[in-house]
Amino acid sequence: MKKTIDPRIKKTRRYLKEALLSLIKQKGFDAITVRDLTQEADINRATFYQHYQDKFDLLDQTIDEMLLSMATYVAPKSMREFTENKDSSPVFERLFQFIYENTFFFQVMMGEKGVPSFQHRMLKIIQQFMNEKIDQLHPHPEKMNVPKEILIHYISFANLGLITYWLENDMKYSAKYMAKQLSELSVRGPLFAAKFE
Repeated sequence: MKKTIDPRIKKTRRYLKEALLSLIKQKGFDAITVRDLTQEADINRATFYQHYQDKFDLLDQTIDEMLLSMATYVAPKSMREFTENKDSSPVFERLFQFIYENTFFFQVMMGEKGVPSFQHRMLKIIQQFMNEKIDQLHPHPEKMNVPKEILIHYISFANLGLITYWLENDMKYSAKYMAKQLSELSVRGPLFAAKFE
């Protein structure tokens, strides 16, 4: 049976995660102390140490939980989502929708005072996802026109770059619109998308 977490524990952890994000936005992670976190969350130090070893543990668990939630939410429901000829990939739609629903988290983590390691960890999640999908769709990677690892790096950095652009520009386009653009770029390539003759 799945172990249920006491609602009070959930509440305390939520307060601490909210405090962490707020403080990162204000002054960056390096400048934050446990005292800052407890004051912002309105809890005492003893309570903090009941849940986390230090501020790094809080940060790691906060990032891990968000990236796990993202991977679960975005994961394809079937292989048809990759093979169907649609204007917009359902996977990309869920990706941008998830980021939209967690705007503050992603804007803080990927912002000017954010945590550099976050983008690296997010990139690794995208690369792992792409590697799995390519293995499923293309059982003979040696026959690909481009080496698999080059393709994975190209697509992963392109995805992350587009997400970063969207966040830095206050998400002026809808999640659905962004998913359509990423689908166009991923499937047809940048030169075709730009309609170069």
